[in-house]
Amino acid sequence: MRSIISAKPEFQYSLKTEHPVVQKFYDKYNKMDSILDSNFRILKMIHQELCITMNVFRGRESKYSTESIFRMLLIKCIEQLSFRDLLIRVNDSMFLRNFARIGWGDLMSIGLLDAAWKCISSSTWDSINKELLTYAIDKEHVTKDDLRVDSTVCESNIHYPTDSSLLWDSYRVLARELREIISGHLLSLNQIRFHEKKVKKLHTLISTRSGNQKNATKRLVRRAMKVLVERVEKILEKGRMVLKTAQSLHISEIKERLENLETLLVNVELVTIQARRSQINGEVVPASDRIFSIFEEHTELLKRGKARKPNEFGHMVTLGQTKEKFISYYAVDIISDHDTKQKDLLLESHKERFGEYPKRFTADKNYYVSMDDITLWEKKIGTYAVAKKGRRTKEEREREHTESFREMQKFRAGCEGTISVLKRGFGLARCVYRTFKTFASSIGRLVFCHNIVLLATQ
Repeated sequence: MRSIISAKPEFQYSLKTEHPVVQKFYDKYNKMDSILDSNFRILKMIHQELCITMNVFRGRESKYSTESIFRMLLIKCIEQLSFRDLLIRVNDSMFLRNFARIGWGDLMSIGLLDAAWKCISSSTWDSINKELLTYAIDKEHVTKDDLRVDSTVCESNIHYPTDSSLLWDSYRVLARELREIISGHLLSLNQIRFHEKKVKKLHTLISTRSGNQKNATKRLVRRAMKVLVERVEKILEKGRMVLKTAQSLHISEIKERLENLETLLVNVELVTIQARRSQINGEVVPASDRIFSIFEEHTELLKRGKARKPNEFGHMVTLGQTKEKFISYYAVDIISDHDTKQKDLLLESHKERFGEYPKRFTADKNYYVSMDDITLWEKKIGTYAVAKKGRRTKEEREREHTESFREMQKFRAGCEGTISVLKRGFGLARCVYRTFKTFASSIGRLVFCHNIVLLATQ
């Protein structure tokens, strides 16, 4: 049975050095160690989660405590290391060995760390972040008077989705899955033939010549697109036939594979429908009717008006920060809410956790609803620094040029720096794990790492 906490370190790990960079590194981890020791409930939450979802690890893997696994994952996220680099880095560092409470013992396997990395749910990270916020409030590291909010996009791990690339993905993946099922002698190989080379040739022609403005080339691309759609529709019908036949045989060994095939067929059908509507029928297919990846079907199209990246594929992440740069609120949903709705949720969450609304609040123009909404909030909040969209009256211009308003707008700009740190230093730019479940949990994980590093370096 896995223990929740391991023995004390075997040697002193608060090493001293004259080099300021190394000493700063040691000081940061020593303070993080103290914070974690002061918040045993955080470790208990992680332990309950691992006991439920990781009971398959026995023998050698069960000897590692929850504390060691959790601290290894923190090092990975904070230092932005792969699992391989993490093991090499910790193995060669006496300091990190003791921070992870491993001492002279053996390191855990990559499989164990990877499973633990993905099994902690988003709801558990929410509870952990609330616990850390409570600790910061009790220690007076966080104040309640100032609050700012901004949002950004965390991208899914997909390529840029064009209709031809999605059709090619659909064909090759479906052909691979059907081959593996057929290899179990469920069907005769002579009944189904696959033509990956021909389909890839069609996709290559479309992707390389679609920008050509010659009429002859345009006609060639349209014909190729029609043939590509038809070929994917044919293999879709073959997939349905294989699924129906395999399910009728009731073979338990491939039950999970058949469930994955059923999900894949649904996604491939959506790809063929949207491709036929847009490329053959000439319709303008709205984003709500589209799928942007057969692997990450939860991905959204987000248009943020960025000059270098007008279209982003992922989910919106909303971040609320106090004056000390502590992230006291974050939100990510499978269907992203508008900024105006997140603003109200943020303010109500602040009141719930701090006991009252902030005295000063600021956000950019995306959070503007109406002047009536501003008037309503100004009765509850002393300085409500959200600028109006569109033309302003004389009174509205005077409101936005007061000293308190301009000061809070300068404070608001600091949120961009935090977003940059999260993207460059903690991995917010792109989530490399599949499914929305791990997507949402990764946001909670990196917010926790940001906050604990912030408390350790104050």
